[in-house]
Amino acid sequence: MTDVRQTPLRPAPPEDGPSGVHVVVGAGGAVGRLVVGHLHAAGVRVRAVTRDGRDVGTPGVEAVAADARDGAALAAVSRGAVAVHHCVMPEFSRWTEEFPVVTDALVHAARAVGARLVYADDTWMYGRVDGAMTEDTPWRPVSARGVLRAWLAERLLHAAADGGLRVSIARAGELYGPGVRSVIAGNVFGAARRGRPVHWLGDPDQPLTPTFVDDFARTVAVLGMRDTSDAAVWHVPHPRPTSGRALAAEACRQAGTRLLLLRYSAVQLRVLGRLVPLAREGAELVYQFEQPFEVDGGRAARAFGLPATPYEDGVRRTLAALSAAAAGRRPARRRVPAPLVPPPGG
Repeated sequence: MTDVRQTPLRPAPPEDGPSGVHVVVGAGGAVGRLVVGHLHAAGVRVRAVTRDGRDVGTPGVEAVAADARDGAALAAVSRGAVAVHHCVMPEFSRWTEEFPVVTDALVHAARAVGARLVYADDTWMYGRVDGAMTEDTPWRPVSARGVLRAWLAERLLHAAADGGLRVSIARAGELYGPGVRSVIAGNVFGAARRGRPVHWLGDPDQPLTPTFVDDFARTVAVLGMRDTSDAAVWHVPHPRPTSGRALAAEACRQAGTRLLLLRYSAVQLRVLGRLVPLAREGAELVYQFEQPFEVDGGRAARAFGLPATPYEDGVRRTLAALSAAAAGRRPARRRVPAPLVPPPGG
């Protein structure tokens, strides 16, 4: 069987994209909300799907309710769609139970209505690497959730190879930005803003390309409008590599606080995991931050003219969102520290 990861990339269609509806499933999450916004700004019709049909913050967008685990329900709300965007992010503790069900339901829905399926993915399937990750990097996952992510992507690509479905996979590194819950987002920005120690998992001096959430969302949106391949993996464009220490220092500089960085190894997290289950879960992720964690998105940048947000701008927007959220929140009676290892993703 032909490896669909190597499908030749054909020229992109015009900027205005195809006509028809773009359905965003998981539109209430940090990534999904931004995907909705980018699609709407591009002038296409958008249907935002959440479990309860709530407003996702973009005026003029159709909001509908559907259970992302129900393929028939998703097919019904996807009628008339040219692209279905898979932005669903189950609770971290329920990935194994829910991600396969949701992904199969979305495959069913996209195939039923003849739409392209665009999947918001991560890079865990690559495992241990010694250089920048490209779309051609072999999949050698070293964690249980990396195996799951590889398996889900293979299911999508095999569905495309079997015919009747076109698939675009957008891959991001570790996310940061407004509304994001991730290892970086949870341990760096709030601490920097409040002048507290920044907790870093792994080696803070390894090369790193954290993904600004808006860049991820823009890539997901553009693939739904302009990707013409039958099946392809695309990496989100990034600026040149930074490091964890440099990112934390920039956050502290902008916040007007002094950097104090505390480093944690996988061994320390396993010990801590005897008391805090979430730390035990996080121990299997530390390998990413003990090696170069560079995502090469040059292919998508060249094909679609996608920009990458400079870290200085991404940090500024992240801190501004935290400050705005804090200003609108009533003072808590008791301060509860953020978890050392918050859930990954958006």
